[in-house]
Amino acid sequence: MKKALVLLTALTLLVSFTACGKNTEEETTAVPNSPSYSHIPETNFSEEITQTVIPENAEIVTSHTLIETATETATAVQAAVDPSKWSNEEIIDFYKKAAEKSNPTAKSSQIMVLNKLIINNGEGALGFFTKILEPAIRSVVKKNALEFEGITGGFRNLTANDAKSVKAYKSGEYTVIEMSMKDQTDDIHANEHEGTVGHAISVLGDISKVIEQFPQFDVDLSNAKIDIHYVNATVKVKINKNGIIEKGTWKYTCDPDISNVNISGINVHTADAEIDYIITVGGGF
Repeated sequence: MKKALVLLTALTLLVSFTACGKNTEEETTAVPNSPSYSHIPETNFSEEITQTVIPENAEIVTSHTLIETATETATAVQAAVDPSKWSNEEIIDFYKKAAEKSNPTAKSSQIMVLNKLIINNGEGALGFFTKILEPAIRSVVKKNALEFEGITGGFRNLTANDAKSVKAYKSGEYTVIEMSMKDQTDDIHANEHEGTVGHAISVLGDISKVIEQFPQFDVDLSNAKIDIHYVNATVKVKINKNGIIEKGTWKYTCDPDISNVNISGINVHTADAEIDYIITVGGGF
């Protein structure tokens, strides 16, 4: 009985992948494109050059400061106009800038809700135990909350083509952005920040690497077929006048289809689950 319970717990972890902890896109350093000098007009250097003397107490403004000031000014100007008039590309661009600006300090929380878990079509010992223990398993999965810093998803690669629909509108001094993403299907090997859903909300990624985190179980995927479907993915955020995501909710339903997985000598012919992933910032919105 104990072995059955342990294997069932391991299978639940395999299905819901509760060990996935990387939810923010890895930091990358953007290198500005080198300026083009092909169109610089010719200068007659024989002309008299007037030398400008900089006073000793003058404040030196660096190019970095100028870039930051220009970016903040552009953000403020964009936020001041009616966002409901923006194109889809403009809405996505505004979201990406807000996510980038919020990413270092945002406090995110992820929870999972197990809606369905059916093993071997509910037949056999494993199927029977699943039926009996499903309420307890659902409780364990829900309590396995994850706290992390940053904004979820590979948002730097997000495009308007990733979304079914996008809209933006004003709510007081806030700009609200709502997005509904196109469905995504991954196999065993995938990137957590790629795809229509992965760009907006981190997905499970490479399943084989998750399984490696459970060395106490012998999991054989050589004959396995695994398709992970991500459906009903939505993003809703409230962005303040400083371009920071103050509140937000990112969520999708994960619907994995799993067959022919062998766990420590026990064959899982089929496993069907449905898990809601919900990520919030600022308590959600």
